[in-house]
Amino acid sequence: MFRSPNLAAEFFAGLYVWPVSDDFLLVLSGPPGSGKTTVGAQVASRFDPSVAMQSDWFWACIVNGLIPPWNVEAEQQNQAMIRASLACAARMANAGYATVLEGIFGPWHFDLLREELASVKAPIFYLVLRPSVEDCLARALDRRHDPQHAGALIAEEPIRHMYSRFQDLGTYEGHVLDSSTLTVRETADHVCSSFRSFSILD
Repeated sequence: MFRSPNLAAEFFAGLYVWPVSDDFLLVLSGPPGSGKTTVGAQVASRFDPSVAMQSDWFWACIVNGLIPPWNVEAEQQNQAMIRASLACAARMANAGYATVLEGIFGPWHFDLLREELASVKAPIFYLVLRPSVEDCLARALDRRHDPQHAGALIAEEPIRHMYSRFQDLGTYEGHVLDSSTLTVRETADHVCSSFRSFSILD
């Protein structure tokens, strides 16, 4: 049972959990539609205290002047949003929370990660969910009416473009989990059992 009520606990009521006192920062990445938000919340729900942070929230805070993140012109905007999410995650990890930050963080963002997470005392891990592109597209369409994913990207062309950026991660290809055939619960099981093998920023 959860020791303190929260939205994640309510959402995953009935699933087995093992609250553990542990502090870490897991950067959970992957293309749009890969299941980061749902899996990230379930992973965090298995620790106590814990937080699950959605980096997309920072883009949603822009009232005027939003540039579609996949546009070349959005680079400065994207860096500001990424830095903001990383800074918040760093604060929570340093406060003793098991912290899961989910979002689109590719190896091309690692300079920003190194700068913003330099003060984090807890171990930092990086894992990429990468089901097939067909699964990502299907999941993106399925979430259209889910309030949790309000405003999420559902257009095929940018999803395919962003998926392509995760197809060859070089040194970090070993940090990839192909969750194409896994349920949400099975994916969370795999993440929980393996993420400590994928340390970064050492």
